[in-house]
Amino acid sequence: MKKLLTIFLGLIIAISYTSPLSAADTAYPAIESEAAILMDARTGQVLYEKSMNEQLYPASITKIMTVLLGIENGDLSDTITMSRQAVFSIDKGSSHIALDVGEQIGLEQALMAAMLPSANEASNGVAEYISGSIPEFVNLMNKRAVEAGALHTRFANANGLPNYEHVTTAYDMAMITKEALMNEQFRRIFGTLKYEIPPTNQQPKPRYLYTEHKMLQSGKYKYDGVIGGKTGYTKDAQCTLVTAARRGERELIVVVLKSLGTGVYTDTKTLLDYGFDQFTATPITLPAVTADNLANPQENLKSAQNIFNQLQDFNYTRLLHKNIDVNGIVVDYTAVENPTTKKTQLKADIHLKNQSDLMYANLGSILMDSPPQETNVLQSTLINISLIIAKIIAAIVIVLFALRWFIKLKNKKRKRYGVIDTSIRSGTRVKYSKPKD
Repeated sequence: MKKLLTIFLGLIIAISYTSPLSAADTAYPAIESEAAILMDARTGQVLYEKSMNEQLYPASITKIMTVLLGIENGDLSDTITMSRQAVFSIDKGSSHIALDVGEQIGLEQALMAAMLPSANEASNGVAEYISGSIPEFVNLMNKRAVEAGALHTRFANANGLPNYEHVTTAYDMAMITKEALMNEQFRRIFGTLKYEIPPTNQQPKPRYLYTEHKMLQSGKYKYDGVIGGKTGYTKDAQCTLVTAARRGERELIVVVLKSLGTGVYTDTKTLLDYGFDQFTATPITLPAVTADNLANPQENLKSAQNIFNQLQDFNYTRLLHKNIDVNGIVVDYTAVENPTTKKTQLKADIHLKNQSDLMYANLGSILMDSPPQETNVLQSTLINISLIIAKIIAAIVIVLFALRWFIKLKNKKRKRYGVIDTSIRSGTRVKYSKPKD
């Protein structure tokens, strides 16, 4: 009996030491926020999601779009003059920097005021400067959101103050942030810790602005690698937070919505740790296109195979959980029409073969265009060069014909009117006269 007990205990100990996954590795991170997403900023791959498509109120993370549009459509050195509507249309007690009617500040200063202390009247000033009115700017915001891939977002104002029609999703805000991070001026403003607005025409003293995001370098929840972020809060939205962080070549975006208190920071840290520690960049070898893995093979198989054969040597990578084997990845193809060129594109949907508790199963899509378009550009260039050469040759021929005509005309005139020339031949002056008819 004693021997059996010893063997039993030994087996338990052996199993505990040889278990390949710890509790932390076997499931998604546990977070408190109602909705959240962790996204790879380079590819848009979703690593983690919790209700990422649920429409919720964004609060002041709205200003990410406001700042992006200010940069894309304005000149940072321009001057904004604050209107009465911009100053007094914000809710009493909401964030502001005490701008007054008729006060003038630079566009960059207004964008910094919107991003750092979340000044609502500054956001309105930006909107009126860019589009002439806040409603027109809202139209621009919604158009730009669709362009960024945010299809479930509907903006109603430029600052995120409460409005029942002003909604977004965690996924949409990540896509908007991903788009914004491609702009170097946005990245600079997004990551600014402190900024000074010098005295204005109505304010004799400078204003000092400080970021409210507490995970940046000077914050209470400082996190290594954070490059920028935006906070948000209203009573209905609760706490919202967008954060971007970079370590090495990996850049991640975290969005958390409807969180309580400091939960926005603890949840964001949990997701960033998960993204940086649990994933590795893995090369993806795309399989050949066949009738079995192409969704619409009958009329598109040949064109899809041609596209694949010309692009198969391209290097594609995805972030894969360190405990998931690359052989567990499946690629499905679909032939789609490019809405602009009307030519066939090959869409590769990459996903895990089986659902996993370790990571989000959908690894994103790759759209492949046929490279012959580059060849067509080369051919067009050669044709244009040939046309230019032909025009040059034609011009030379015309000049030669004109010169020949001019010489013949000159000779004809000589014969008709005679040419008087003098020369000295052995000291004798010889005169040539017009020939007689």
